[in-house]
Amino acid sequence: MELTNTLLEIQQKLKNKDFGSYALLVGCGDREWQYMSEDVDFDTYFDAASIGKVFPTTALALQAMGRGLLSLDDTLQKFFPFVPEDKKDITVRHLMTHTSGMLRRAYPEGLGRSGRDGVAKFIFSNPLVYEPGTGFAYCCDGIMLLGLIVEKAFGVPLETAFEEYIKKPLGMTRSTYHIRMDEKNAVMCNHRADLGGSIYDDDNVRQLCGIPAGNGGLFITAGDLQKFVQALIARDERLYPVAFFDLAEQNYTKGLPVLDGNRSTENYGLGFVYVNENCEQARELFPEGSIGHVGWSGQSFYLNRERALYVILLTNSMRYQNLEKKLNGMDRNRAVHQMRIDIHRAIKRDLKI
Repeated sequence: MELTNTLLEIQQKLKNKDFGSYALLVGCGDREWQYMSEDVDFDTYFDAASIGKVFPTTALALQAMGRGLLSLDDTLQKFFPFVPEDKKDITVRHLMTHTSGMLRRAYPEGLGRSGRDGVAKFIFSNPLVYEPGTGFAYCCDGIMLLGLIVEKAFGVPLETAFEEYIKKPLGMTRSTYHIRMDEKNAVMCNHRADLGGSIYDDDNVRQLCGIPAGNGGLFITAGDLQKFVQALIARDERLYPVAFFDLAEQNYTKGLPVLDGNRSTENYGLGFVYVNENCEQARELFPEGSIGHVGWSGQSFYLNRERALYVILLTNSMRYQNLEKKLNGMDRNRAVHQMRIDIHRAIKRDLKI
């Protein structure tokens, strides 16, 4: 069967210039559907943006825990001897659940030229906005630190850990941290009209000068992300030991005050968005306890293991909202949120669930 309502919704989104390029993969039970624009196939690159926080940074952190190389209770002072007093007791758990007390700050131009320690020192120089563990504020800088910790745990750069411990074992083919501006079979997802010589969508990632960003520096393909999602559904131990799936997929932020009104109010597991009534973008289709993540550039995935249900949506929506509709800042973000809501709603009508 075709997902008729979903196809109509996609055509309307194309007509409205909500995006120009897309890949939509849907699985439910033993059925799967794949819809893509003419310029996209399973190997086409999209800027993952914040999907990189879980694919692969969270997965690598959980795998390191399974190997005994890392613990949720490890503190920043274990990995960074120069961490200031107010942040030395922040734990890996705080970083993965966005409860560290830190907020994202704009990186100065060329920050990465100071090396990984220089990046960490800049993040540490910013004041905490609340005591760690007492509130929630979505924080890219916390996951950037998690990526640096993963490197220390495995003893190799983040891109090498991804290649060796996620990409090769799961048979992924293309996803990578570095592509050229003129890369073939790649969709431009950048939210800026002027790329400034960088293909990365995230302004802070641009300033890392090649240091792989645990919070959003990966370029992904539909085929590789599908393998990741299917591995999550199957509790595939090539990702991390089976006990860590349950550990990661709990609600760690329920009831915590949201201490930054400009950020997500969704609940979080370890790295993953935890779907419940707060998850506006997925709650109509996915029941409570489902997990997923989104990327600012126009990407998302959500899954529910009990229903064997997943939706992967890759688009260049953020760029189109900027160039075609001239939307700025949070107006662009809200438009991309609505795009996901509308497509998930159409899928629900088609699947009758």
